[in-house]
Amino acid sequence: MAVIGARPATNPWFLGRRSRPRPRTRPQPARRARHYSGRRIARQVDIRPLLVAIVVAAGLALFYLSQSTRVAATGYEIDGLEATLAERHAEQQQLIWAIGEARSPSEITNRARTELRLVPLEDGAVTFASPDGRPAD
Repeated sequence: MAVIGARPATNPWFLGRRSRPRPRTRPQPARRARHYSGRRIARQVDIRPLLVAIVVAAGLALFYLSQSTRVAATGYEIDGLEATLAERHAEQQQLIWAIGEARSPSEITNRARTELRLVPLEDGAVTFASPDGRPAD
């Protein structure tokens, strides 16, 4: 079944105009050069390049937005990692201070007396052996 005014497709729509112009079916009235009324002659405007430009611009906009979102998310992740690093550094400093306090002689003596209930030895309670095997004085 044929459609009135239908024509065979020669090229895809995105490749531009056809190589063969469409034959006009109506006769055109003769132009009058001396009696121009100022009306413009309606011409067909090909909007396909404009559509392609809009699609390309939209694609570039989406690409830009995805990249800027990715950069922002990476920045937030870096900020979070820097905060975690600062917390760990503070914990490390507190642990170094606690180790220094626990190694102090006064703290060791206090813990030995209170927690372990140790008492200092009397002055002659310990005898040492001499290196040559004789009893020490």
